[in-house]
Amino acid sequence: MADMVGSLYGIDHTIFLVVNRTLQNPVFDLLMPALSDKWLGLLVVAVVVPWLPIRYGRRAWPAIALAVLAVSLSDLGAGVIKDVVQRIRPCHVISEVHLLAGCTRSFAMPSNHASNMFALATVTGILLPRWRWVVLPLAGSVAYSRVYLGVHYPTDVLVGAVCGIAVGWGLTVAARSLLPAKWAAGRALEPRTRACGADAGAAS
Repeated sequence: MADMVGSLYGIDHTIFLVVNRTLQNPVFDLLMPALSDKWLGLLVVAVVVPWLPIRYGRRAWPAIALAVLAVSLSDLGAGVIKDVVQRIRPCHVISEVHLLAGCTRSFAMPSNHASNMFALATVTGILLPRWRWVVLPLAGSVAYSRVYLGVHYPTDVLVGAVCGIAVGWGLTVAARSLLPAKWAAGRALEPRTRACGADAGAAS
């Protein structure tokens, strides 16, 4: 068992160095810090959230609440797991790390960034299927950025992604079962313009 754990850590360490050192380039050196910037993420949220009720009507609000709850629970759960696992970040362990972000004293596994983004991406992908091809690659890019910046091992973001997907999927299934059909956040949202068009066609 010890040999297996050692082998897995060796693979993790090797992949980390490939992403963090071998694949370094000037474009990613600018892009990856932006992907991990929480303030930039909040700015995007501030733009998108007011647009959703305009586009999808009142049923957007339960969906927004579900997304907020998913991110909150995934963030809390990741923090609890970190305190249990207590894995030290690679930027405190690997001397040759190419560090492009602050190396905090918090533990590494799982990555909160990965957990939160995949929780959000899962809820969004279920409720807004057309957007899944945007939010899922975005979540993957944010997770990749944590390794590229030197603050997480690959398995940290992998475990975070799994946790986030589990939280997002579980909450969406629960919402579909518990909420009235009129407000069911577990149902895919349709644009208001489509509904209006359908009504107009029926009236004619």
